[in-house]
Amino acid sequence: MSIKSIIYGILFPVGFVLMQPASAAFINLTPSSTSILLGNTVQVAISADIDAAEAIIGFGFDLSLNPGGLFDFVGFTPGALFADDPLYLAPLSDSDGIRGASNGDLFTGPAIYGSDILLGTLHLKAVGLGTGVVSLLADDLNFFFTEGLIPEDPGLVNFLPPVTDASITVTANNTIPEPPLGILIGIGVAAMLRSEPRLRRYDVNR
Repeated sequence: MSIKSIIYGILFPVGFVLMQPASAAFINLTPSSTSILLGNTVQVAISADIDAAEAIIGFGFDLSLNPGGLFDFVGFTPGALFADDPLYLAPLSDSDGIRGASNGDLFTGPAIYGSDILLGTLHLKAVGLGTGVVSLLADDLNFFFTEGLIPEDPGLVNFLPPVTDASITVTANNTIPEPPLGILIGIGVAAMLRSEPRLRRYDVNR
């Protein structure tokens, strides 16, 4: 093999990657609340802006919670345009089950693009106190895996656009619980019984 062939073999893949158009897509994580009480659950919507040139047929993400110990991952619900595809998505994805295919079929679902597309919703439970950051990762961005945004165009590779993280604060529930009704009634009856003899003695002395 000539040196020229070796140089072309190295430079051509690099040039091909560099010539790929920069992604115009981005992902927003929007929590249902930015402050919740310990023990409560919070939902985080994953929405994306995707242009027609990068129309997708599916997605898969890994969940990042920083710091750990503030939230438990309860589950994920795909958006209306997506559903899990256990035949094709699950075997090839090491995501946390945060995935979906167009119409639930990675190969026959229509291409999806546009503004503010709901990819799905994360469900988290607060198990620690403090402020946590929720984000998404994708470490297998190539044709043979199903992480990141999966483009409809087979000439494009999977990609992870910029992600706007969600920040959520967990606080303690310091409110004093209201006593049960039975205890309140008991206190009232006891107070009446204690005051009754005093009233009788007062009447006799008069």
